[in-house]
Amino acid sequence: MKNNLSISVIVITFNRAKSLQKALISLARQERQPDEVIVVDNTSTDNTKEIVLSFRNKLNIKYIYEKRRGIPYARNTGVKNATKDIIAFTDDDCVADRNWLKYLEIPFIKDPHIGVVGGEVSCLKVGQNIVAEFYSKNMPAREIE
Repeated sequence: MKNNLSISVIVITFNRAKSLQKALISLARQERQPDEVIVVDNTSTDNTKEIVLSFRNKLNIKYIYEKRRGIPYARNTGVKNATKDIIAFTDDDCVADRNWLKYLEIPFIKDPHIGVVGGEVSCLKVGQNIVAEFYSKNMPAREIE
């Protein structure tokens, strides 16, 4: 049994530079740092690339431009470029809890037969979309910093 594994975090983005910046800040503040962060730009026309490159001194980060529009193309491009033991997906409009990667790694270390894990999703602004509505009805409310 290994004591630790390496983690690739993949973030797909399209014209959300401002929220992407917040997502990347949350990855840079992880207690258990990601071993690599792969940002797949799915044809953005804003300053996404500049935002990603501004994190080069904070994260082991790769910027990849995927010209075929669509989440499946972008995710597959991210996976093809990932080089670590675990692949963790997050979205460009998500702020990861400081302990996200620390706790994500544990099941994989404890049981080499684990293939996929999931976790709690808390909405920052409840009621804005169908996902937020679902979680507000089915999950306890929780404040996020």
